[in-house]
Amino acid sequence: MEELELLVQEVKPDIIGITETWWNSTHDWSTGIEGYVLFRKDRKKGKGGGVALYINDEINCSEIRSDGMDKTESVWAKITLGKKATRASPEIVLGVCYRPPGSDWDMDRDLFNVFNEVNTKGKCVIMGDFNFPDIDWRTSTCKNNRGQIFLDVIADGFLHQVVEVPTRGDAILDLVLVSSEDLVEEMVVGDNLGSSDHELIQFKLDGRINKCRSGIRVFDFSRANFKELRKLVREVDWTEELVDLNAEEAWNYFKSQLRRLSEACIPRKGKKNMGRSCRPNWMSKQLREGIRQKQKAYREWKKGRISKESYLGEVRTCRDKVRKAKSRIELDLAKGIKTNSKRFYSHINKKKTKKEEVGPLYTEDGMEVKDNLGMAQHLNKYFASVFNKTSEEPCDDGGMINGNVDMEVDITATEVEAVLEQLDGTKSEGPDNLHPRILKELAREIASPLARIFKQSINSGVVPYDWRIANVVPIFKKGNKSDPGNYRPVSLTSVVCKVLEKILREKVVKDIEVNGNWDELQHGFSKGRSCQTNLISFFEKMTDYLDKGNAVDIIYLDFSKAFDTVPHGELLVKLEKMGMNMKVVRWIRNWLKGRLQRVVLKGELSGWKEVTSGVPQGSVLGPILFNLFITDLGTKSGNVLIKFADDTKLGGIANTEKDRDTIQEDLNHLVNWSNRNRMKYNSEKCKVMHLGINNKNFGYTLGAHQLEATEEEKDLGVLVDSRMTMSRQCDTAVKKANAILGCIRRGISCKDKEVLVPLYKALVRPHLEYCVQFWCPMFKKDEFKLEQVQRRATRMIRGMEKLPYE
Repeated sequence: MEELELLVQEVKPDIIGITETWWNSTHDWSTGIEGYVLFRKDRKKGKGGGVALYINDEINCSEIRSDGMDKTESVWAKITLGKKATRASPEIVLGVCYRPPGSDWDMDRDLFNVFNEVNTKGKCVIMGDFNFPDIDWRTSTCKNNRGQIFLDVIADGFLHQVVEVPTRGDAILDLVLVSSEDLVEEMVVGDNLGSSDHELIQFKLDGRINKCRSGIRVFDFSRANFKELRKLVREVDWTEELVDLNAEEAWNYFKSQLRRLSEACIPRKGKKNMGRSCRPNWMSKQLREGIRQKQKAYREWKKGRISKESYLGEVRTCRDKVRKAKSRIELDLAKGIKTNSKRFYSHINKKKTKKEEVGPLYTEDGMEVKDNLGMAQHLNKYFASVFNKTSEEPCDDGGMINGNVDMEVDITATEVEAVLEQLDGTKSEGPDNLHPRILKELAREIASPLARIFKQSINSGVVPYDWRIANVVPIFKKGNKSDPGNYRPVSLTSVVCKVLEKILREKVVKDIEVNGNWDELQHGFSKGRSCQTNLISFFEKMTDYLDKGNAVDIIYLDFSKAFDTVPHGELLVKLEKMGMNMKVVRWIRNWLKGRLQRVVLKGELSGWKEVTSGVPQGSVLGPILFNLFITDLGTKSGNVLIKFADDTKLGGIANTEKDRDTIQEDLNHLVNWSNRNRMKYNSEKCKVMHLGINNKNFGYTLGAHQLEATEEEKDLGVLVDSRMTMSRQCDTAVKKANAILGCIRRGISCKDKEVLVPLYKALVRPHLEYCVQFWCPMFKKDEFKLEQVQRRATRMIRGMEKLPYE
């Protein structure tokens, strides 16, 4: 892999195809190359095999998947040609295939079927190791039947094989098949990679490839003159300038001044792809020279001038030099971890972060959308479709304490400065274009004018426009990338507004606690509470029931798009009844009213969409407001209900018909609450788990939906099963921890204690310790499995490989 990275820096190819990768999940940290999107398929069973396709991340590309392709050892993608990607832009389908020697007819038939499938998609380039040594490509003939069938498939698809010289020994095993001979030019066969006995094949694709270079210019903080910026900000007479302005006008003046002064003191630079413009920090001139020496040795060996052992010696020397160079960098970063841990973990994150591309997407009528602007528009349309479009008039059901006050809210410069100093300067700016790094650097200078603006905004109820808009970044979750429902919207809102929200959050929580309206059943986003406290407090009661010989039923409930569908009217009525300061309630009302969002995708901006319901995701107040909204979600009986944000569990004794009817009545009560509050349960994700040896496995309903029974459920990240043994959770934790250990072993060159111990503590141990106070193993065999993970980690450390663990 190291040699491939060196070769990439020398040749700078746009597309790289590799066969026989021999990769599995433990290689996840060692396969990435900065500046490239990786599509790969590892062999599912057995060793060897595997294919990979790297594409320059400036090229508009997307993976192609189908049921037929999934049966083969191949990976497929399409790239867009032309200056700019549009629906009419021409495309080329790229494929990398591996056909093992001795493949049976079923495997070959699946591969040939994929060829026929790909041929219908237009221009294509298929690369790979097909292992047909008996084919004579000069005459397109073959002595064996399977090879002749392959030739017929190529001829039937009007494909052309363009490799004309042997790629391994005297045989042409590695092929490049194209739909048109003029698609490729300047083909060169020669040299190799690592100790492979296959020749490298290099060629040019004919046609202008669309490269999406970002035109965005960002602040270059390494050249910022913050001393001059602080001086200029102090020279502004904020008191005089803001005195006669309302909150909106004062904010706009503050923003324009800060942006103007920032531009004067902080230069900008183009947002470049660092992987394409910079060499890795371990790559030196001597290493590049070592690669050239190895390549020279390869050519000498092929000509018979040196022995194979001499050539392999050069391969080992080159590989050792690269690994030592990487080890030195990792060790230097680890030694400075106490003073600058960010550099160390940034280096690690580059290895384990997988960049997921968006799309292409498909509309409801099956039309493909592949350009960035079109995809941004389509995603924003989908994200906005989940909002509650019903009337804003609330349903008043009464029943909550009213202790409202209408007092001036005081916000001091000291409060504002403290929050500004805690900002993370590495985070992104919001739609107001005020970067958190600048706000943090100027905390003392801007605290006073911001406190004035904040206080004026809250007490007047005027919420500036910039605080009510959001840039949304789509993040792929899992599933089909063409489905917009498989993307999570992450909102970037004004950083300055978040500062105000943090101050308000403390005041809101204090008001609610004083009035005694804090929800004791809620464990999410609550001080002193967590997933662990939720699980322990709930299952302590359930296991107590079981220990006394009772049957127990647990209902897992899940709201559909909970945070996006909270109706504003109902939320505001509840806030008033909880005794919240009316000035704060009015500010929240205006903060929620008229909100807009747009999707940002590779520099392209969708149009604005109105946010008609929900609490703003990406905000500070949003989670607290959601908790307050569902405070009155409870049961009518003595059954146990507990919440973690929108995740709700209901549990109770289910010995008799009366017990089960009581649980059903509570379910009906919860459904009535959801209808009254215009929320919907995701019926497909709501389950029932039956515990206890004498459980009757009663069928409960949620509205008109029959709840599905489950033997195990992932509860706040912990796998709970109906036997409550926790063995499955132990196996899951060990599997995750071992997977990370495998990635560390293959992806980290330095095996010194200074490097491995911090990685184990930060990345492996959390999988073994997450909520372990709840699921701690009951059996010796499970304890041994957990202990084995640490034993493996210890043996990875240089000098401790053969020492006894004890």
